[in-house]
Amino acid sequence: MKDSEILKIVNEEVDKLCELLGVECTKECKVEDGDENTKYIKIAFNGEDLGYMIGNRGRHLDSLQFMTQIILGRKISEDTPFKVFVDVGGYRLEKDKQLEELALQKADDVRIMGDEVALPPMKPSDRRIVHIALEKFDDITTESRGEGMDRYIVILPAVK
Repeated sequence: MKDSEILKIVNEEVDKLCELLGVECTKECKVEDGDENTKYIKIAFNGEDLGYMIGNRGRHLDSLQFMTQIILGRKISEDTPFKVFVDVGGYRLEKDKQLEELALQKADDVRIMGDEVALPPMKPSDRRIVHIALEKFDDITTESRGEGMDRYIVILPAVK
């Protein structure tokens, strides 16, 4: 499926969703190429008083992203793998930036102390951000440990 066709479907469905939610805001939808032929559909909402779309600790935002993934999954061709990313008022962008900064600070702690450092439990998307932020360094490595909601990342000195 072509990016322009996907974008048309995304815009139509997001407009319907905004109408259902009674949201007055501006939206920006993009389709980008991702890993292994996966399309990344990025939807950003901006406007006044959109905090309820984010919810407590981003829970509404996560639900909105999940619902959008399901809705688009029924409209976009099955042979087109895709992943939806939703942001409201730059919340997710700021949160991702904070996670990267935390990861870099903890990586410095590992370098200084020479011991592993464990981060608090995180959801998979947050762990992925930390892994990606630190994969460019040769002197440290990351691994996920734990199960389910208790899964967390450990930053370790690289074995040479």
